Amino acid sequence: MNVISFVNQKGGTGKSMLAINLAVAAQESGENVCLIDLDPQGTIVNWYDTRTAETPNVVNHEQMPNLTEALERLGQGGFTLVIIDTKGEDSHATRGAMLAADLCLIPIRPAGPDLHASRPTMEALRSMKRDFALIINQATPNKAAKITAAIMASLAHDGPVVPQAVAARMDHQYAYALGQGASEYEPGGKAAEEIKELWAWCRKRLGKQQGDATSEQAKRRA
Repeated sequence: MNVISFVNQKGGTGKSMLAINLAVAAQESGENVCLIDLDPQGTIVNWYDTRTAETPNVVNHEQMPNLTEALERLGQGGFTLVIIDTKGEDSHATRGAMLAADLCLIPIRPAGPDLHASRPTMEALRSMKRDFALIINQATPNKAAKITAAIMASLAHDGPVVPQAVAARMDHQYAYALGQGASEYEPGGKAAEEIKELWAWCRKRLGKQQGDATSEQAKRRA
């Protein structure tokens, strides 16, 4: 079972919306997904309350007295992917989600304050030796937008960057209101395309980690 955590000590970067859409895209690709909502604001739980489909499964923070034990139970229950949404602050719960993750994604809006405010999160992840990547979220809906390209180039000096930016598109808002992901609301739309590309990148990244771990185990046995 793989674990992806959306983390950023700065609030308002769109962690919850990304977590929802990534979970739906992963579920559509054949993964058995559980979303864990550790943010007391309950954005994911509220979304699930309006959703008609039973998957992906959602667990809220009140059901998470011990994240490690919860993840063990989810793995035993047949889930192949857990996506954790966290509150925009440095807290015990957020640190636990960082430590539990195979991959941490740090959403950053294409604005200077977000980049500077996200650096403590990156430093914390490096100290924990956790794999992470930065992702531009709520970008101008234009792949050629100069500000997005400039921010992505700047971010590359701080850490790995997801090559696919996610734009601020109305499909995300409409989908959320209906308890859907963008890939369900408008499967052929630009928002769905960006989310599917994000999931493809994550799956490849997680696969590479598993391959590296297998190689390391083989070296130890040799």
